[in-house]
Amino acid sequence: MLGITLKTILVLGATGKTGRHLVPALLDRGLGVRAATRNPAAYDGAQGAIPVLFDWSDKGSWAAALDGADGVYLIKPEGGGVAVLVSEFLALMTQTGASRLVLHSEVAAEFRSDADEERRVEVVVEQSDLDWTIIRPNWFVQDLADEHFFAGMIRDQGILVMTTGGSAVSWIDTRDIAATAVELLLDSSLCRREAVTLTGPEALTLDGLAERLRALTGRQTVPIEETLSQAEERMRRDNLPEEYVAYLTRLNISIINGHTSKLTDTVERLTGRRPRPVDDFLAECSLRQIQDGETSSDIIRSNEALFRKQIEAWAGDDIDKLVTCYNDDMVYVDMPFLDQPVHGIEAFRTHMIDYNGQFDRSDFKAEILTLVANETHVVGELLSTARYIGPGAPAGGVLVSWHATLFDTIVDGKISSEKAYFDPSTFEKAIGRESS
Repeated sequence: MLGITLKTILVLGATGKTGRHLVPALLDRGLGVRAATRNPAAYDGAQGAIPVLFDWSDKGSWAAALDGADGVYLIKPEGGGVAVLVSEFLALMTQTGASRLVLHSEVAAEFRSDADEERRVEVVVEQSDLDWTIIRPNWFVQDLADEHFFAGMIRDQGILVMTTGGSAVSWIDTRDIAATAVELLLDSSLCRREAVTLTGPEALTLDGLAERLRALTGRQTVPIEETLSQAEERMRRDNLPEEYVAYLTRLNISIINGHTSKLTDTVERLTGRRPRPVDDFLAECSLRQIQDGETSSDIIRSNEALFRKQIEAWAGDDIDKLVTCYNDDMVYVDMPFLDQPVHGIEAFRTHMIDYNGQFDRSDFKAEILTLVANETHVVGELLSTARYIGPGAPAGGVLVSWHATLFDTIVDGKISSEKAYFDPSTFEKAIGRESS
């Protein structure tokens, strides 16, 4: 049963890594959005959102920002004493009639001391009378491209420095956090008064992540493991405030203790889609790094059109049209099966006939979620839905939705090589659910 029907959401951090995806996603689902920012005049986010002034340090801005909002997506402020501010803000929510709250917390907050600010904020929310849900996302994969985190060391020094103790991190894409938050805000009965952990589909050690970076971005990346004391010394040399050093140390301890290595099905359970793998984001970053110097807009548009043509032909099972998008000596690789490359256009034709034959074409759909192109490459993220009737499928087949990212190299207006990243276990899991 659905909970309260919401009409308008106040999104705090509307221009941040998650907010910039959450705002348009809410608008697409028919909700009104009040996009909170400290500079509404400079807001350049999704059209249709109403930019509103909001500043945690200016309590006078809170009521106006909440005006007309039924629910709130809350990013806690930085610094000390924030639990008190959040408590006051929640009281104002109650007064203004905003009843639904999704708190964006962080992974492993439940293991922190009640004296730690991130846990104190959660406790304040848990003790409120609001219809709340706390989401605890793991480390953002976008941090790898953030100058404040890892981008500079990867680009300029060819290193990746972390404190992990050999444990892994199940990095999550902020687009998946936003997609999950949309469902929670649309239906207040979902995970009501619960805290849920959000993760990506796999956990990578420091060495494993560095290897992915080398493979997908072409950059030599050396993993460097820091001890806790070394990390603290480095942060102090960088003149970080002591409270921030303590906070980052708590994050590192969570990794060492294995709290960030867990995998959850929360994203898929609430959105119906598997979370994006790290490889998808790294492939997109690789293409953007290639875009140096001036580019020809005509060639880029042509490459984008070529990609759309191939996807339309593939989804429509028009193999003759599909192969016209490729050079005769092309190479195709399903990245989960690196030892099985397909060489040449005729072998590719046979491969695609066999592949497409595994699906009932009557309800086959392929949606392009992301498309980035330059003069020589195209990266496209797809969401496909089809009835799988191939090996292992039950009688009548099974409906499957899966993400895939294609990395195409373009030569003379056609695709010369293509790498396809996807999770083959998606099909096995769909068959298992159908059979159970």
